[in-house]
Amino acid sequence: MSAPWYKSGLQFKCEGTDCGDCCSGRWGPGYVWLTLKEMKGIAKALEITFDQFTLQYVRKVGERYSLIERPNHDCIFYVEGKGCSVYDARPGQCRSYPFWPHNIDKPEDWQEQAEQCPGIGCGDPCDKWSRKEIDKSAALYPSARELRFP
Repeated sequence: MSAPWYKSGLQFKCEGTDCGDCCSGRWGPGYVWLTLKEMKGIAKALEITFDQFTLQYVRKVGERYSLIERPNHDCIFYVEGKGCSVYDARPGQCRSYPFWPHNIDKPEDWQEQAEQCPGIGCGDPCDKWSRKEIDKSAALYPSARELRFP
């Protein structure tokens, strides 16, 4: 198997930019896909039951589940100027951004994402993510199988 195009690493730094664009509705409506394990983890962090969590914060989209959004398309857990209110329990989709498999598939995909995210390509050499770190982060993005459950 050949090495990916990003074998030399990629530059990304969220800290310092803290724009919140990926959590806010700036890019329009979207989905934060959830696994069953993630839903249970967020419910525990909020100190509510699983049923309370799903009734209050989750929507079913086809066969999958997503966090609900506010009317302005902000994530329900995004707090302007503060960030994620469930940061330590945030879903894998959030933990892995911007290294989603479809964002790192080709250099053009990465460049397209860079046009939206000010943290991509910025910073000094200490902000460079190695191939190993990128692959580890991308692996946090939930698989289609993980997102489907009864």
